[in-house]
Amino acid sequence: MDSRFAAALAASIALAGPAAADWGDNLISQGQGSPGLEGAVDCPPGGPFGPVWGTGTYTSDSSICTAAVHFGWITASGGGRVSYRTVPGMDSYQGSAQNGVTSSDYGTWSLSFQITGAAPLGPVPTGAQSIGWTDTADGLGIGASVGDSFSLACPPYDGTTAAIWGTDVYTSDSAVCVAAAHRGIIDAGSGGVVTITILAAQPLFVGSSRNGVSSSDYAEWDRSFVFR
Repeated sequence: MDSRFAAALAASIALAGPAAADWGDNLISQGQGSPGLEGAVDCPPGGPFGPVWGTGTYTSDSSICTAAVHFGWITASGGGRVSYRTVPGMDSYQGSAQNGVTSSDYGTWSLSFQITGAAPLGPVPTGAQSIGWTDTADGLGIGASVGDSFSLACPPYDGTTAAIWGTDVYTSDSAVCVAAAHRGIIDAGSGGVVTITILAAQPLFVGSSRNGVSSSDYAEWDRSFVFR
């Protein structure tokens, strides 16, 4: 798994009642004026981007939703529920170009924030089982019969690593969410719901590098899965 995934911070901070936000909203418009506070905003899909100053730590007048895209927590197309914490101002802020967003340099500023987590907007669809980034079909104990299908909800990437084997068809002990990112079905920053179908043994699994994720080759394995 590449550095875009590994650089993500660990777990999201669960906060009740996030405020609705547009893509220009910042700490000032959210009424956050001192360090040590936590908050969350709902960023609707589709942008448009607002101005951002800094990398990782952003000025208080930077767009919260746009900063979350810049640091890889959400995508502009998917949006998401973004949590943040306020931190003291800094003497300087370094801009950068990341994930389709270009932030700017700035000098001394009185208050900053950092993105601490993100989750998909809305409830998990009925019938979808919530899983983690290390969970496999075997580990979940699903798919006793060939042709069984399951809806699984992957959270935003949490910093863990797990292996996968194959391309398009994966071994049953491959991490489902990692395979979904490899297949291009979900984005690590926002997660998402996927559906897998259990297949029988395959004589060979061929690895590849796709969407920033590398899978490995493997010989015959007695169970496999595909995404539907």
